[in-house]
Amino acid sequence: MVQLCAYAFFVALFSAGCAEQEIGDPIAVRDAWIREPPPRSPAAGYLVIENRGGDSVELIAAETQAAERTEIHIMEHSNGRMTMRKADSVSVPAGEEIELESGGTHLMLMQLRQPLKAGDEVELQLSFADGTQLKIMAPVRKGGYASN
Repeated sequence: MVQLCAYAFFVALFSAGCAEQEIGDPIAVRDAWIREPPPRSPAAGYLVIENRGGDSVELIAAETQAAERTEIHIMEHSNGRMTMRKADSVSVPAGEEIELESGGTHLMLMQLRQPLKAGDEVELQLSFADGTQLKIMAPVRKGGYASN
């Protein structure tokens, strides 16, 4: 009887542990970095947002102490040339990921409070429409100065 109770206890404990793993944070961010900007220029930020949940998530803002403001920007091909525009948000469908990358959707750190150099680290706070806020560290790296 004692062995049966112990077995039932461990089965219940294991089941609870499995359920807890499934309930974890559905939003994961990886591969974040900031391109070292030329003097007196804004800096571009890149990262991957993975949505492990069952509902779409929407990045609505990013902030950092390194800049007066941080904007979400989208590069688009229009009238035979690339243009960049500010976006209100970026949607990440359930079970998918989106890469904020050079030449596509990315973050722009505007009016830097001090020069950013390769080797520095920048803390970014990402805000999502569902109220989720994530703080991440993004290293500053050299990366050339072509299109953002």
